[in-house]
Amino acid sequence: MIRFKRTHILAAIVLACCAVARPGASAPEERIAVGAYQVQAAEQGSGRYTVIFESGFGTGLESWRKVAPEVAKSAHVMSYSRAGHGSSDPRPEPRSILESSRELDQLVAAAGLTPPFILVGHSYGGLLARAFALRHPEQVAGMVLVDPADERFNPALRRLDAARAADDDRQFNALVPAKFRAEYDALKPVLDQGALPPPLNGKLPDVPVVVLTSVQQLARPEFFLQSVEAVAVKRDLHADFLRQFSEGSQVLTLRSGHNIQQEEPELVIEAVRKVMAAADGRAAQNKL
Repeated sequence: MIRFKRTHILAAIVLACCAVARPGASAPEERIAVGAYQVQAAEQGSGRYTVIFESGFGTGLESWRKVAPEVAKSAHVMSYSRAGHGSSDPRPEPRSILESSRELDQLVAAAGLTPPFILVGHSYGGLLARAFALRHPEQVAGMVLVDPADERFNPALRRLDAARAADDDRQFNALVPAKFRAEYDALKPVLDQGALPPPLNGKLPDVPVVVLTSVQQLARPEFFLQSVEAVAVKRDLHADFLRQFSEGSQVLTLRSGHNIQQEEPELVIEAVRKVMAAADGRAAQNKL
């Protein structure tokens, strides 16, 4: 039996069809009408900031069940399932990064969410958080990216060992659930190119950012992306990403695999609190 402890966006696809949800505290769920479609969402808490959680590829709001209730003690929290995920209605539009970001715009409007926003994205959700921040820089006060996908990772792995990287791709491709095939097929060329397409390749707002990176080492890696060399590449790409922010920090964990929010939720909770505190500090400075 394959152990699904991943460090990469394609691995999240495999996890989506194999993972079993574990019980945990969660907010009452609702269905929000967004145009002609219903979106599964959960809101709780109140505070200066609205924290929006973006799940990884193939996963819904349940991914945040160990994190959202704690964050909601000091902030207004919204977790949701994207179109075709969880109990959210599927939509006919192509499942591109830009389209998913636009649909978040629609949800924000329909739910009456108000900035300043703290965006928390896991894996592929990290790309979606970045897309929203790029498109609405004035609304975003900070970001927490949980073992996020990086568009430069696939090309870096191919440069490291093209044959092993291709073998990983073949295995993951065979395991993509049919319901996510179209989204996967649209996403993979973007990741293989090593750069996001316009307009998503612009400059992000200089807000406080924390990136959590799994550097877990498996005794017997079953995939190239689990190897010591591949994990080091991911760690360094995350560190390089943070250099564009004046307040950026990286948290490394050996204990968790790709799903840090489930294995060590306290790290994500603390990261959100750190970003909110930094955003408070900036707001206070701006008033002087």
